[in-house]
Amino acid sequence: MNVERAILMADVSGSTLLYERHGDEEASRRVFQCVERMQRIATENGGEFVRSKGDDVLCLFSNPDIAVATARDILSQNEADTVSVHAGIHWGQVLWRGEELFGGALNIAARLSSHAKSNEALISSDLTDRLSPVQSMDLRHMGEIALRGTVEPTLVSSLMIENFGDMTFISVPPRRGGSGPAKPEKTILGYLNFPGWSHSLCEGDEIKIGRSLECDLVLSEPWISRVHATVTVRGGLVEFADRSAGGCSLSFGMDNSHFIRRQTVNLNGEGKIELSGATEGVALPTIIFKVL
Repeated sequence: MNVERAILMADVSGSTLLYERHGDEEASRRVFQCVERMQRIATENGGEFVRSKGDDVLCLFSNPDIAVATARDILSQNEADTVSVHAGIHWGQVLWRGEELFGGALNIAARLSSHAKSNEALISSDLTDRLSPVQSMDLRHMGEIALRGTVEPTLVSSLMIENFGDMTFISVPPRRGGSGPAKPEKTILGYLNFPGWSHSLCEGDEIKIGRSLECDLVLSEPWISRVHATVTVRGGLVEFADRSAGGCSLSFGMDNSHFIRRQTVNLNGEGKIELSGATEGVALPTIIFKVL
């Protein structure tokens, strides 16, 4: 039987590290409690629990608003000093064959979950297009990301639950005559590299790339726009935005490059950015990125 549903895939973050830190018995207890809690929240909200594969849960919802509200509840109710979770939500067709569930939409939800950071849910535009204003008001548009196994990039939004437990702080004695609390240490989230220039990416950064002398990375090629592109870091996510007439080509790992123009893309893993706009045969300025 084919049905259209909101598909929620929620997964424990960093379970391998959890087992290394706490041992099998304690880690399995924490993971079991987390999975049990996610399943309980989903069913109490009216979702249909499908299955669990150890450290994740797969649930279906007929109402997209309830799916997002459930993800918000799951992310918000993680207890301190236990485990954190991440999730992916997609709207699409699923096929029941007996008690087994099939469909490409399931793979998209799983890929979105794998791209999400701790305490975050990534949500496809197929689902956000069906949300009420109340449920979509705190979502952040992330642009397109390339999901393994899909032909076209997927337009996504992010639901991020802030968790101060994920932040790194250091305690520094105040200077003599000084007062006030120590400032939190900035956590490096990634790197940008270009011949003769490099930058460590931290929360709140906005890096401008272009021909203008006001840019952080200034390029002299005449076909480069004054502000050709920007890289920003918000909520732990690294966004690349093309602002040029010529566009840019992005490649992730060993994947083929994707051409974008006046679009925003979420950067993940390692890859390179080529700033386009030159005539054929001209070497393009190439920036190497790495997101941790």
